[in-house]
Amino acid sequence: MTPSSVSPSPARQSFEYRPRAPAAVSGMRRSVSSATAPRVAANHASARPATTVVPSAGGAGASVEAIDGVADVVAEAPAVVVVEQQVPAAGRLTAASVGDADRRDAYLDYLARHDAERESLGLDMSRRVRFRVVDATNHPVNDAHVSVSGAGVQFDGRTHADGSWDFFPSIVAPQASGALTVRADLEGHGNAATVVMPSAGDLNATVVMMLPAIVAPTPPALDLAFAIDVTGSMSDELRYVNGEIENIVHRVEAEAQGVRVRVSSTFYRDRVDAFVVQQIPFTANVPGFAQAMLGVNASGGGDYPEDMNAGLEAAMTRLAWSDGHAVRVLVVIADAPPQPYADEQFNYRQTMIDASRRGIRILPVAASGADRSVEYLFRAMGAFTSTPYVYLTDDSGVGNAHMEADTDRVGVERFNDMLVRMISSDLRGQGMHEPGALGPQTG
Repeated sequence: MTPSSVSPSPARQSFEYRPRAPAAVSGMRRSVSSATAPRVAANHASARPATTVVPSAGGAGASVEAIDGVADVVAEAPAVVVVEQQVPAAGRLTAASVGDADRRDAYLDYLARHDAERESLGLDMSRRVRFRVVDATNHPVNDAHVSVSGAGVQFDGRTHADGSWDFFPSIVAPQASGALTVRADLEGHGNAATVVMPSAGDLNATVVMMLPAIVAPTPPALDLAFAIDVTGSMSDELRYVNGEIENIVHRVEAEAQGVRVRVSSTFYRDRVDAFVVQQIPFTANVPGFAQAMLGVNASGGGDYPEDMNAGLEAAMTRLAWSDGHAVRVLVVIADAPPQPYADEQFNYRQTMIDASRRGIRILPVAASGADRSVEYLFRAMGAFTSTPYVYLTDDSGVGNAHMEADTDRVGVERFNDMLVRMISSDLRGQGMHEPGALGPQTG
């Protein structure tokens, strides 16, 4: 498919259906292709990088420390060096999505083909209980507190705007089975139920819990955060990503009439760099944030893995996420898996559990150079928070080769259209899904 076959119009939500036959694992697994590896090595071996310079809303050349009083530096940064760059127009990047939360059987088949990744990452996604909380009119309830206890389990979470919350005992309590007590509460109103968790596999039926004293309103707030790998291996696509993000946040704000929109970004590299993490804290200054993103550049890094865990920790623990009735989304954009460090206190596993507890969707986006380990991790992050896995595709002609997902079919869209579609759908209480007929059909 050529880029022209994807509709360039931001008003249309078009996609191309692409059936695929999942290949044998041996034919699909790679760390970095031979064409990609020299590019990664060369960029990671480059000279000590300059500090990312982020223009303020008032003009170019302001450092991260001074974006209209919006920005903050998590780790102390070296002296600022101004970097001028031309940012491509939005609408160029293309992406595909895999709705593992919706297509559970296909996801289980995928998991069976990837034992090596499951073992290396320590993420067993094979057991799930799906909950949905609704109000007196059968509309979804956002931010309901759901607690699960009994049979060796004590875990709490928050529903998303579509009322859903997916519980994975294989992650938080692998030995748990038998009767579980479940309680859903919001604003002092609650309901309880008992479910029986099998010792293996899923509880197949969705557990629907009604709060008859509640009439759920539309979420009045959106927290949209980005966590982005800005090491040298991202240089082939980062300028395009920055332009897309500017377009996405403007369009989401325009479509979310009456919704308080706040945006944030966390940039991470690796421990060999002058600084590991920098952040733009949550701000309602969408134009200033969008302008700031245009100045972010890729540099540094070490070997293939990067300190993703430091970026995730900063995004989850240092940002002032909204409490209560809000839609919360963390978009993670990367091309490499996390570098494990013996002294780290917070990693991708804690990120997933923390996001589930707080009702934060993790929307993972794999860039060029991502391998099967990245795909497995990102699909687990998405499934754990009821969110699709997204990966950039070759259809745009931008960047190095992109690895196709190990799945049976995908829908390819323009990246900016996809994210606006998913976020806007979530704000309407309809969740995040694959496009059109590929998504769940409600009849």
